[in-house]
Amino acid sequence: MALTTTVSQKELARVANLAYEGETLKVMLCSVGATGYTAESTVANWQSVEKSGNGYVRFSSVIATGAYDATDARYEIPAIDAAFTATGAGYSYDRVVVYIDGATYIHSLIVEDPNITLAAGQTQTYRIQLVTDD
Repeated sequence: MALTTTVSQKELARVANLAYEGETLKVMLCSVGATGYTAESTVANWQSVEKSGNGYVRFSSVIATGAYDATDARYEIPAIDAAFTATGAGYSYDRVVVYIDGATYIHSLIVEDPNITLAAGQTQTYRIQLVTDD
């Protein structure tokens, strides 16, 4: 006997609404160094190795309402472009940390290998896509 379970579009929307919509998304650049921080580390851990100075500003955006995408069979929040622009001496980093403001743990982690170095006037943009999927 075969069983098939399908999560309804309305349930995917409900979960996205509770988890994301209207919340504030934060994106920070970090240099992990020898800390050993991972995707399971806390926001506070990551904040301890966050970049500072030379134009660096943590990205922040209120998360908009999404919609069900029938092609991909998932509920998608509109893409968010997190841009970072260096000034002065610029800065280097090797991790991009995405989290919901007020959360204890991060949402996701992007590893840059090798590290990224932004010189004055250079901008690096990351497209963040939040989805709920069955």
